[in-house]
Amino acid sequence: MLEVYLFVNPLATQCVRDEQNVLRLANDSDKQIQFQFVPLLNINVVQKALKSQGFKASDWQAQNQQSQTLYRVILDYKAALFQGKKRGRNFLIALQDAMLKAGQHYSEDLVKTVAAECHIDLDMFMEDRDSNLAKQAFHADQRLASEMNITEASSAVVFDCDQYDYGVLLEHFNYTTLFDLVNGQLDPFHELSHRTNCATLDGSQLHVL
Repeated sequence: MLEVYLFVNPLATQCVRDEQNVLRLANDSDKQIQFQFVPLLNINVVQKALKSQGFKASDWQAQNQQSQTLYRVILDYKAALFQGKKRGRNFLIALQDAMLKAGQHYSEDLVKTVAAECHIDLDMFMEDRDSNLAKQAFHADQRLASEMNITEASSAVVFDCDQYDYGVLLEHFNYTTLFDLVNGQLDPFHELSHRTNCATLDGSQLHVL
């Protein structure tokens, strides 16, 4: 069995494409794959998001606003996940569509609308999104990212649980590289462990963790 952890900025277009690639991979591959979207929030993520929006890194007001919005989106996602992984993923994708494609601004009304459309129990969701449990889940994700040395969104970590005790980190990857890795057409688990801890393929950075 393979495990794929995708570290994302929930409000970055590239991360949305990466999420779609992982979902597509789960459908295309014959292998058993478990995957998890792990929201990432750190200074690198915030500053890259600001740059993509035309703000300066020194704009502290914009930086604070971006951090707060990302934090709220992540807590909302965690609250949705409490009602099942599929509903949680559907909620995240629907919220991303509303904000990134339709250009809607984050608000409590938007969150409630998206939650209702995804058939999420609204009373439970509204309670969970401000709960200590959601905040603990957020901090657990950041600890996981730190343990895996993840500093940038759009990073994927792949574990082959049946054969190896370590995983492979992919940065700046595309669907083809991810598909080839998962389906054994690339074997960095073997090659990197015997030669080096880093390699480059088609612009993707691969590291053994």
